[in-house]
Amino acid sequence: MASSEISRVRERSKCRKRLNEIYDEAINAYVIHYSCESFYAPDGHSPLANSTRVTSIAVRNLKSGQTKTWSIHKSAELSKQLDKLSELIKANAPLATQGKNPEILRPASTTRISEILDPLEHDMLKGYFSFLQDHSDSTYVHWNMRDDNYGFSALEHRFRVLGGNPVMLQDNKKFDLARELITLFGKRYAPHTSPKGRKGRLMSVIELNKIADTDALQGAEEAAAFVNGEFIKLQQSTLRKVDVLSNIFDRTHDKSLKTNASFTDRYGIHPVAILEVARNNPVILGLIFLAGALAAAVRYKESIGSIISWF
Repeated sequence: MASSEISRVRERSKCRKRLNEIYDEAINAYVIHYSCESFYAPDGHSPLANSTRVTSIAVRNLKSGQTKTWSIHKSAELSKQLDKLSELIKANAPLATQGKNPEILRPASTTRISEILDPLEHDMLKGYFSFLQDHSDSTYVHWNMRDDNYGFSALEHRFRVLGGNPVMLQDNKKFDLARELITLFGKRYAPHTSPKGRKGRLMSVIELNKIADTDALQGAEEAAAFVNGEFIKLQQSTLRKVDVLSNIFDRTHDKSLKTNASFTDRYGIHPVAILEVARNNPVILGLIFLAGALAAAVRYKESIGSIISWF
């Protein structure tokens, strides 16, 4: 038990050091978030065979707040394909919501969908990876972007599927804020379901800290927004997410982030943990120093008294 607590103290110290380094070089750091289609097939349909299509990406400079976005919708607008995209979305919208006879209206074929969406997604990812190549030395703060399901590798795979050649970002340039909050505050720092019933620790942290998130959608809501052709809503959500993550990063750095973590969750109960708290808190460190000085003075006085009484 003691060794695991000591290990956690050391990991926490490393995390805090890394976080401070990123903050100090904030002009060379970006917050990133992206949205995609649903990971799950609709009820009554076969499991999805292809990788999940990316729908929008946003990066926000941690220092300046300047934000750049790429999306299928923007690519369609720039290539004068908005009409075709709108027609496709309308044809693929749930028939029950269109107010038309299902026998008359049929969804677009998979081939038709690919013909329209693939070039647009390729253009979007090409823009993102071009940015990544120009800023490969920067650090990217993200939330759970760590695997082939949802992550940097998922973006790389989608670009390869579409015939692109992705830029590989080194792992030491990625800072997973979701995991590092666990390192700093323990697994119980926030519930997986927020007080308002929204899924995910991110939503819980947002509510605990009263962070503005008016346009932020949950993952399933972002997927639904794309299916329903609500592109502006989707873009606003992606932009809001990088703003929220930047806010959480700043609060974590200045130690003002509110969590459900107890003292034990944060620091453990081993004496090494207590020393770690003292080292990072000037007030406590000063009190310990003062107590040590007083103890030394008392011992000195007792020694002098013993010497005098001996004579």
